[in-house]
Amino acid sequence: MSPKNRLLLYLALNIFVSACVTLSILYVYDRNQRASVPPPPIAQSDAASLEIAAVIGAGLLDSEMLLVRNTGQGTVDLNGWQVRDADGNTYTFAPLSLPANAAIQLRTAPGKDTVIDLYWGLSGPAWSSGETASLLDPAGNVRSVYQVP
Repeated sequence: MSPKNRLLLYLALNIFVSACVTLSILYVYDRNQRASVPPPPIAQSDAASLEIAAVIGAGLLDSEMLLVRNTGQGTVDLNGWQVRDADGNTYTFAPLSLPANAAIQLRTAPGKDTVIDLYWGLSGPAWSSGETASLLDPAGNVRSVYQVP
């Protein structure tokens, strides 16, 4: 191996090791920094800013989803909120904070919840054209209504 090729190999190895060390330090710092910052306060006054923004893929179980959006300025606690269809099917949200200007997708089919996708677990589609989707707060008050196109 020529000295020039050996030098290039050492430079490439040095860049790789430096990148790995830098990424490791950033990862550890980020994990520790997030753990030390308390979550923002839950602003229940912004609860009125929750809305059903859309129902996508109505009638197709594998792609059907309802989009709930927080259009307010504060974080809203979704614990106890419900989505209800005209047939009486009800989904109740578990403890979950929805930040300002964020949205969550409620998929009709069974699946494993993720950061942006929640799964209702129904065996058939919940929505059809002309049907009404309702979003209810923990007290049972209707806060948003959406008619499926």
